[in-house]
Amino acid sequence: MEFNQAMAQTIAENTAITEDERSLIVSFTEVCCFLSDNPIFLSWRGKKKPSVFNDEGLNILAQKYFDGYRKSDFPAIPQTVPDEIVSVVMQVAYGYSEEQCNQIKLEHQHSMCAENCVGALLERYLDSVLRSNGWHWCCGNFVKAIDFIRRNDDGTWLPLQIKNRDNSENSSSSAIRNGTPIQKWFRSFSKTGKTNWDNLPPSMQGYSLNEQGFINFVRQYLDEEKRHRNYQK
Repeated sequence: MEFNQAMAQTIAENTAITEDERSLIVSFTEVCCFLSDNPIFLSWRGKKKPSVFNDEGLNILAQKYFDGYRKSDFPAIPQTVPDEIVSVVMQVAYGYSEEQCNQIKLEHQHSMCAENCVGALLERYLDSVLRSNGWHWCCGNFVKAIDFIRRNDDGTWLPLQIKNRDNSENSSSSAIRNGTPIQKWFRSFSKTGKTNWDNLPPSMQGYSLNEQGFINFVRQYLDEEKRHRNYQK
């Protein structure tokens, strides 16, 4: 069965709303083209997996793709209730007061929520720089174990998995790459705190991707999201 690139592009054009989203039309089309060549990487939780070979499936995937891009990666509001015995341990073992423990619990919840969104912010930063340079973001969570793809000069694909830290996956998740062409890049080393920007894949180099650029992007993105949230209140 042959992949209809024009149909995928038209569906993406009809789904994209803003000018920024329209610049992702090529990426969506390329992601679907990659999946047509590599159907094992199409991930879907529902019973009926959509197909990239018909308009019905492409419409479903386009909606998921652009919804994924529109989703805010601002830190979530803490939902879990801290275990009170942790405060007892901290008071007895480390001499914290009850008031200090209450503050630490809140700060710990905020820290965990902030940590949970860093990986998504990292992908957004890479996309903001690489979107116009041959790399395509696999947002929408329907491409298994792959975050970015690039078509090589010979027509083959370079799939890349992005991790925030070198220890942010277990052995079972890392095993997904075994026997596949998926490359992996991580941003920072967990034991030293040093960053890994100097070891980007060769085709990602030369675009001034660096830690300060990531920091600046995160500040700007979160400031804009916060203003948007305050405006909606």
